[in-house]
Amino acid sequence: MPNHIPIMILGGSDSEPGPVPEDVERSRMLRGYKGAFELPIGHCLAQELVERIRSTELFQEPVIFGPRRVYDGVVDCRLFNVEGNLAQTLQAMRTEILRQPDLSQPVAFIACDILPTSEELRELLETCYLPNSDSCLWGQLVAVEPTAMGASSWKPVYQFPPDDGAEPHTMYPGHFVIARPAAVRIRLMNHLLQLAYRHRNLRLLSRPFPMITKGMGRLMLEDSRNLLRGQLPVLSVSIPWHCLTAFVRFQCGRLSVPEFSRSVMKVFLHRDYHHSDSSPVVFSTTSLCSFAKDIDTEDELAELSESFSRRTVSPIPSSH
Repeated sequence: MPNHIPIMILGGSDSEPGPVPEDVERSRMLRGYKGAFELPIGHCLAQELVERIRSTELFQEPVIFGPRRVYDGVVDCRLFNVEGNLAQTLQAMRTEILRQPDLSQPVAFIACDILPTSEELRELLETCYLPNSDSCLWGQLVAVEPTAMGASSWKPVYQFPPDDGAEPHTMYPGHFVIARPAAVRIRLMNHLLQLAYRHRNLRLLSRPFPMITKGMGRLMLEDSRNLLRGQLPVLSVSIPWHCLTAFVRFQCGRLSVPEFSRSVMKVFLHRDYHHSDSSPVVFSTTSLCSFAKDIDTEDELAELSESFSRRTVSPIPSSH
């Protein structure tokens, strides 16, 4: 395993949940700072995640990005105080990232509302990330059936055709990413991730138009900056083109995971990194469903709490 990787935990919150599928009651969607929700073991979700990250001994000391008024005294790691929604949290993370001594080295990002075990974190890194540790951007897709997702089975699924021509795999996006900041269009990526987050629970066909219309202003701004640097202002055309091309291929059942990775590369990476010797962007496939089970609903939180309650109840010995 490479040197210990810096890791940043997203601990912010939107005041209102985004659009939800028709079969999910909006009233069941959680509000507030999910990382601060208390678990039956006596501390909050974010603190449990911090302890599990430490137990792997693979990362540097975690940093949580969220409000000090919420997390102060309930987590025992470094806290980067930021108030606001995902966009503001991502902006604060960008500020911190740019302070890293070497932007060519990997940095890990994880959501505060997933809870993989230390063993699952280690397994994912050793089996999926390590073989691709030269990549500029790495993430995971979780290939499991909805029945394996429990209370999270309502989340949107994506189907990618396998290389052998068999039936498409049902996949959920993971919530753990490792990236090399020097290679990533961080400012643009933050904006596009905010758009994706706000529309993530809509049906896929309902997403492209609002996302593109809301994103065009940012693309034009980025093109203006590039023009001042003597670069061709092509992002306003190339990024919508790559996104729509990938979307159409996906809708037709022809977008493979490697092709999806290439589309992400075209959108999120600086052009200088598109032709590196290794695969610039890699999405590994895993069956570790905890990386896809972010806590969005009251039912998901109850399921997680129940799993802790079962661990704390010792079986009563039978009498003979």
